[in-house]
Amino acid sequence: MPFVAYVHAEDREPGPEGRPPWEPNWRVWRWIVAAVFVAYAATRTDGAVEALLVFVVFGLACRAALEALPNGDGLKEYKQ
Repeated sequence: MPFVAYVHAEDREPGPEGRPPWEPNWRVWRWIVAAVFVAYAATRTDGAVEALLVFVVFGLACRAALEALPNGDGLKEYKQ
């Protein structure tokens, strides 16, 4: 059967980080877990402390997104 021969024709090497695609990206999850703990602390406080903790949660979520998304250097590395 020729179809069976092509099933594993494109086995890929691990990604640029050297980890298999099924392995979780722990650098992202550490920021998410920190954001969850700070969000819980924000729900237990009032006033200015709560507002400060909400800003911290936003910052932690942005750090997680920065780790998860590919490098966004734009055209800095563009070569003709």
